[in-house]
Amino acid sequence: MQKKVNTKFGLSMIALSLGFAPVLAHADTNAQILKELKALQAQVQQLQAKVQAQDAQLKEQGAAVQAQDSALKAQQSQVASAAAAADDASSQADHNAVQITGLKGAAKRTGMDGMTVTGMIAPAYVYNQDLQSSSFVFLNRSNGSVGGSTIYNYDNSSFGQANIQFQKVMSDGTKWTLNLVPDRGAGSIYNGTSIINEASVSMPINGDQNTRLIAGQIPDWEGYEYVFDNQTYAVTHNLLFDFTELSYYTGAGVDVTRGSWEWKALVGNMDSPRYYYTMPANAVPSGGRAPGAVFRVDYTPSSYDNADIGAWAMIGKLPNASTVATASGVSGGNSSVQMFELDAYMTHAAWGYYGQVGYGKQVGAAYNGGDAKWWGLSGTLTYNFTPRLLGFARADYLNDSANGGGLVGGVNGSDLANGTNNGFGPSLATCDATGANCSGNGANRYELSFGTDYQISKSTKLKLEYRHDGSNLPTFVNVSTSSYKKSNNVLAAGLAVSF
Repeated sequence: MQKKVNTKFGLSMIALSLGFAPVLAHADTNAQILKELKALQAQVQQLQAKVQAQDAQLKEQGAAVQAQDSALKAQQSQVASAAAAADDASSQADHNAVQITGLKGAAKRTGMDGMTVTGMIAPAYVYNQDLQSSSFVFLNRSNGSVGGSTIYNYDNSSFGQANIQFQKVMSDGTKWTLNLVPDRGAGSIYNGTSIINEASVSMPINGDQNTRLIAGQIPDWEGYEYVFDNQTYAVTHNLLFDFTELSYYTGAGVDVTRGSWEWKALVGNMDSPRYYYTMPANAVPSGGRAPGAVFRVDYTPSSYDNADIGAWAMIGKLPNASTVATASGVSGGNSSVQMFELDAYMTHAAWGYYGQVGYGKQVGAAYNGGDAKWWGLSGTLTYNFTPRLLGFARADYLNDSANGGGLVGGVNGSDLANGTNNGFGPSLATCDATGANCSGNGANRYELSFGTDYQISKSTKLKLEYRHDGSNLPTFVNVSTSSYKKSNNVLAAGLAVSF
């Protein structure tokens, strides 16, 4: 029997084959398209990677921007704080300026503008072998009398002091000085119990600060040693300082500075606030005119950091305390004087060199009533072992043999005779107490001092000194044996505190 064929299915397959015929015809074309699609896909992936990288970079930049913004805000906060602080400081500065202006105004109204105050206290301790004395020395009147004058000995001279000094510089350059020194100043030696050591003014002439008029009570210009303990190395002073120099001048003069040179000249009373006339029994005054002229010149070499060469001279009249009658022209308690002096100093590295030579003559001021004549030398050498510790050595010689001895100011009672510890005057072995046999046999003196000067602080220093004094005659009294010797020894210590 013959099988029957499904014609419907067959027709469908034929139709499907005819529909895919174009696709199959383009198979190679499809492969090409697929390849391009894959390439496009790769490009898209690359673009996506770049976009992601850029996005990450943008995020990092955003984070950096945020950090910068935070830092900027912090800086702005700091600036604001600083501005606030500046405002506070400005307000405080304005307040301080108002206060300073008020203080300046008050200073001007009270006279304190341009005023400086300095001072010093310097107690000392002295042991004197021949006199067997051991004592503190400070502001003492050596004769124990409040109303009497201070006895001036080399172991009781210008040390053991206290002073306070007021200085004012006015708007025109005028300088005003008042220095008070109780019992150890120039006033206590020659003006009773006066505590005035200096009271002076220095005024520019025609506005020139280097050409000045000076007037008042002015300390002496002689020598290389200063007066006050905080300015000296040894406790005691050299022989020329103690016995051949003046103390002060009362008068007026000029002070001129030109480059490395300074000239000073003054006319006035020497060692006296006023020369008094005498009133004898017949009520006819004998006069009290005793003028003196003093000169000083200094040269400061420009090639040295600290050096000076000076010369000093005085001519005129001075008080004469001699009690011996004389026909040499002594009248009214004063007599003619000529004095000359050279001094110099230089410091270099750790070394210091100081020297002085002087000559003087005073009419009728010697022990036997003749003219007092003297000459002397003094030198000091210093060495700084450390910035604080200094050692010194000093040597002096004073020739005072003429007419039994006599120095500036004359002989006051036993001041230069035996019985004192200064070692001047005649010897009892060759001269009687009245001075009748004293021609040409006064004592010549020398002195050697050694010691240290330790700067404890800027304002405080400690001084230690051993001093040996000698004479060519037995003129030092020895209280232990009631005899006279040709030498004496002194130990001294001092503490100077200044501000």
